[in-house]
Amino acid sequence: MAQIKLGELLIKANVLQESQLKAALAEQAKWGGKLGEILVRMNLVSEDILVRALSKQLAIPAVNLDAVKEIPPHVLNRVPVQTARDFSVLPLQLRDDGKTLVVAIADPLNVRQLDELRGVTKCRIVPNVAGRTAIARAMARFYEETAELGDADTNFKVVDSQGRTVVKHMSDVPGAAAVAAAPAPPPAPATTSAPRGALSREIPTARGGVNASPVELLRSVEEVQRKEVAALKAMVELLIEKGVFSREEYLAKVKR
Repeated sequence: MAQIKLGELLIKANVLQESQLKAALAEQAKWGGKLGEILVRMNLVSEDILVRALSKQLAIPAVNLDAVKEIPPHVLNRVPVQTARDFSVLPLQLRDDGKTLVVAIADPLNVRQLDELRGVTKCRIVPNVAGRTAIARAMARFYEETAELGDADTNFKVVDSQGRTVVKHMSDVPGAAAVAAAPAPPPAPATTSAPRGALSREIPTARGGVNASPVELLRSVEEVQRKEVAALKAMVELLIEKGVFSREEYLAKVKR
């Protein structure tokens, strides 16, 4: 039986409208990328809903990383931290006397990444699907990389379709600093009431959040990354308008 398309699956589940899917597909046609991640970035579906839909579409188990309380150090150490970060993968469990490694991964169909994980860990890899931000939150908890997260207001990563890091720092992109430094629009006023202190805990400042938890720091990083994605899109659009390359050449490069 043919695999149902992700967009069709979300529409049938009544979590996405036809017009919203068309808007996301137009964004994909313009910029490339994975449809699911585009839907999340456009706030059309939540990451949790996307993960459940991918799990059903691909017949791969989904894992709720927020419910995972502990991962033994010898399991975490099976995957180097940089590899885990680059692939958006988190080792969860060793089985079969250490011959099988269960992992949470954002892109369970990426054959190159799975092959490299097999080579690095010397294990058979059993993928479970999880969202990128959920994996990043779990990494912040289990690897306790709060120092790196605290510096992430000036650092980010762009990877190509093969998972290779293309850009690690905004300063690596010519002219990006001026675009990224543009002030963000003021937030819309809240329309519903919230418990006292809830908003103040939601997102700490990128710098100076002395007592911020790893999860709070990660939220600030996600906001910065959203702004940087918008900045990069603006620069690509400008380069296309200037004739540096065509949109077809750009899309061929990112390999949708």
